[in-house]
Amino acid sequence: MDWKKFEQFFGTNFPFVDKNSGKLTDNWVENYVQRILKNVPGVSNTNQALSHEIFQTHHFVFIKIKVPDSIRERDMQVSVSSNQLKIEGLPENQSFVVQLPVLVKARECRASYKDGVLQIKVRKNDDDLDFYNVGIRYE
Repeated sequence: MDWKKFEQFFGTNFPFVDKNSGKLTDNWVENYVQRILKNVPGVSNTNQALSHEIFQTHHFVFIKIKVPDSIRERDMQVSVSSNQLKIEGLPENQSFVVQLPVLVKARECRASYKDGVLQIKVRKNDDDLDFYNVGIRYE
């Protein structure tokens, strides 16, 4: 494919075409996405500063999050869905999202904060998630 004809037609240079060979570069998508993500509001390295660990017992999932001194603990808000934990109220209106390893019962969640550690305990969803055959009534 002759990208130079496309560039002439559109009146611009495509960022994913190597200027020397005229061929597509291998990492143009990744570079493009990284440039876009740098400009998205609410995405920064704050999330990386929150180190966390997740462990499970037979009935519960525990999430321990080390909260840096730069974060005011009383500003944090914890939200839980069936498969994610979200912490809001971080500096610069950031939020921190953790994918949970199993489905949980969001309404059965408790959180406590002590000595710079936020600990969240949420009950696993032990409801039957198997598929069952359903009879079809033909009319």
